[in-house]
Amino acid sequence: MTELIDFINLIISGLNFIIPHVGVGGGVEAKEYVEIVPLIKYTLIFLAGISIIFGLGLAFAAKKFSVEVDPRVQAVLDVLAHAH
Repeated sequence: MTELIDFINLIISGLNFIIPHVGVGGGVEAKEYVEIVPLIKYTLIFLAGISIIFGLGLAFAAKKFSVEVDPRVQAVLDVLAHAH
């Protein structure tokens, strides 16, 4: 049993070198509070920008891959609609 505990401790001590320690005291100071108004403002600006980019991309794709409808197809569908 002690060999298993020693092996687990060896693995855990090896992970301390692999996984960096981040947080308070690791060169990064934590804030006590977050200002919500700038956070919401920048989030909305980011979402609006992404929406504009994707909207323009979809508009371009719709224009590029549009298909013209043959008027003969509509005429045949009108005739077949009354055939039953």
